[in-house]
Formats: sequence, structure tokens, C-alpha cells
Amino acid sequence: MDEEGIKRKVWEGRIPVCFTVAEEELGHNFSDVAVPEPCYMLIPRVSYFPLVYDKLEKLYGRAAKQEPSDEIWLSSEAVALKWQYPVGVLYDLYGRGGQLPWTVTVHFKDFPEEVLLHCQGKDAVEAHFKSKIKEADCLKHRSEITQSLTPQDFSKLWDGFRHNNFDDFWSVNKKFMLNTRSMKESFKSIPFCIYRDGQPVFQRLLCPSEGNSTLTLADLVKLYCSHYDLPSDHTSLIHGIELSPTTPLQWLSEHFSHPDNFLHMCVVPRGTYT
Repeated sequence: MDEEGIKRKVWEGRIPVCFTVAEEELGHNFSDVAVPEPCYMLIPRVSYFPLVYDKLEKLYGRAAKQEPSDEIWLSSEAVALKWQYPVGVLYDLYGRGGQLPWTVTVHFKDFPEEVLLHCQGKDAVEAHFKSKIKEADCLKHRSEITQSLTPQDFSKLWDGFRHNNFDDFWSVNKKFMLNTRSMKESFKSIPFCIYRDGQPVFQRLLCPSEGNSTLTLADLVKLYCSHYDLPSDHTSLIHGIELSPTTPLQWLSEHFSHPDNFLHMCVVPRGTYT
């Protein structure tokens, strides 16, 4: 498979999700018979849940919303799902046992402010997405690429992402990848986030090489282990895949980064999804 084929495969990753409304939140005028049916969607791993909030509001809002100000939020097995995390990351962390479709509960009451950030529609997702891209470019290129992009470039990047248009998105995103290749040098640092249930997101500065040595996924795991214990029965997943520890970080960043240009890695119990 060529390089573009690998990127396209990563882009095309999907998770079947079964959305159900929290029955305890249904209005008193709804009997058991009238409980809204589950809604099934095939959602891109690299996307964010708020991009389907409009559909969920139309399906469940009339039945479950008590006040116009009630805000939608999601949970899985009583765990509130952070909307700013990619869908694939949330599934790898909380899709217990890897059962599909993944059942996600839709709520409109008792917003858990101590756990979740408020999401004021798709504009908040767009702002978060662009902020992450700018952060990644700062780490990789000292912000040289984002400073050269026009507002039209940013719009095409965002529209390509939210409309799931691989070609439109990569027509702009390639600038974040090809620039270093033309200069025959690696990224300054590798943008990454490491997630583990019950721990804060782990981020540090990490160059893809040291002297003449190329750093690999094993070095990233080693960096994590220098701050947190990694039990022997745990492993790391990127896009739900347990990759070879000898994979170079530069190659991983170019081919396995999310659209926000970050590598998102989950530390989970080994065998969770097998």
C-alpha cells in the first residue's frame, strides 16, 4: 500500500454507534411504549461527537428536553464522554470489551460541569479543531505553515474535515507534512497526546530523532513510563491498532496523525479489543 493509501485507510476508520436516550430523563407524557428508538450511526474515528448533536437533538430533544436551555451530553457505561476527544479515542478508552455497536447514552439533564466542558455547537468544535492544528504546527514547524495559510485554506481544511472529504482536506493538510520533506529534515517535535482512564492527558516535547538515531514508538512509550507506571498487562493503541514498537515516530506522525495533526495514543488493558 502506498503512502496516500495508508492515510486514506486511517481516514476511513469508522465506529458503529448505537445512541439511546436516557429513559429516566424522558418527559412524564411519554409512556414506555413511546420511548424513542435507538439510533444507529457509523461515525468516523477521527471525528467529534458534537458534529452529530443536531441529529440527536431532532431525534430525542422533544422527548427528553425539559427546558430550552438543557444541554446535550453523552455517556458510556456511566462515564461522561469529553466532546473534545476524537470519537476513536473515546471508544478505545471506554468501549468496554470492544463490543459493537458501541452503546452511547444521550442526556439532556444534570450536565456534569465538574467533568465536561460546555460545547456551544459546531463553532466550538471548529475553534477547538483549528486551535489543535495551530498547536501541532507550532511543535512541528514553529508555526511557519499556519502563518502562511489564508482564511480560505483554513475554511477548506475545516469543511473537508467536517464533511468527511479526504481529498479536499488533504489538499491543504499536505502542507503540514510536505514542507519538512522538501527541506529533508524531520519535524522539530512530534505532536502527541497519550490517554489513560483515570489519568490526565500526557503531553511532552519529543523530537523524532536524537543525533543520528531515529526515535520510535518504543521511545514514546518509554517517555510515558518515566512519568507513569505501565502495568505489563497494558498496551498502547493508535486508531485502535497495536503498532510495532520499532515504528519511527516521524513516519507515524506523517501517516497516523489525526486531522488535528496530533498522534492520539490510548493506554488500555491488553486484549481489550480482541
